[in-house]
Amino acid sequence: VGTRSLRSALQAVADALTAHGFAAHTEKSDNKLSIVTSHCPFGDVAIEHPVICAVERGMVKGMLSALHGAADVSTVQSLAQGDTFCATSV
Repeated sequence: VGTRSLRSALQAVADALTAHGFAAHTEKSDNKLSIVTSHCPFGDVAIEHPVICAVERGMVKGMLSALHGAADVSTVQSLAQGDTFCATSV
């Protein structure tokens, strides 16, 4: 089984997140790829319980691992931190 390019894998992850209510897309900035979600289906619960952001980051990491291979991911912006959207960087 071949693996996808990182960009292709990220797009597939963004599509899966969008299908589950996250309104996600990919972005490239400063030679880093990110998944940006402009809507969180957990709403205010994510703001009150930031651990939900870790769950979302774990989903991204798990899907990327299956599609592309191991990747380091980090949350760079989140609603729980007061940002207007969430972004997970690879």
